[in-house]
Amino acid sequence: MLLKIMSLVSIMLLLFWMMYFIMGGLPLLILKHDAADDARLVRGFFQVHYLILIPIAAIGALCSAVAGRQLLAVAIGCIALVGFAARHMIVSRMDRLRTTMQPTDTFAIKKFRKLHVTGLALNAVLLVSFLSTLGFASAEIISCTQQPPGCQGDACRVQCSLLQ
Repeated sequence: MLLKIMSLVSIMLLLFWMMYFIMGGLPLLILKHDAADDARLVRGFFQVHYLILIPIAAIGALCSAVAGRQLLAVAIGCIALVGFAARHMIVSRMDRLRTTMQPTDTFAIKKFRKLHVTGLALNAVLLVSFLSTLGFASAEIISCTQQPPGCQGDACRVQCSLLQ
């Protein structure tokens, strides 16, 4: 029961965190990315996002797998793996660009902005994929039984639960 609760909590936290990242990252596109403080802020925003996303997804995948929710475990595990890979690719590239970026270097500024947009787009794709997977995995999340067991016809009522 505890594992199913933790699985549901991780789903809610992941949905919240991924939506928060998109909503918080879009306004940062207004920044010119040419000042060191702008680049440091964007890089820090991505770093914090991945440092929170990865453990939540890993715990959620583990709890889902042990609770027998295999499709959810795979979906949440993919979020953890993509987050881990993206953290190393996007944040490390941002770090390399930040150290060499000058306000007059338009090429580096465009590359940094492209990394910013790529990270946001990747997160949006992950979010949409996860939401669609939740639709397919609804049978794993919500289970319904007839009450009383073995009843026939109108005497039956269906009882659904998230934690059965």
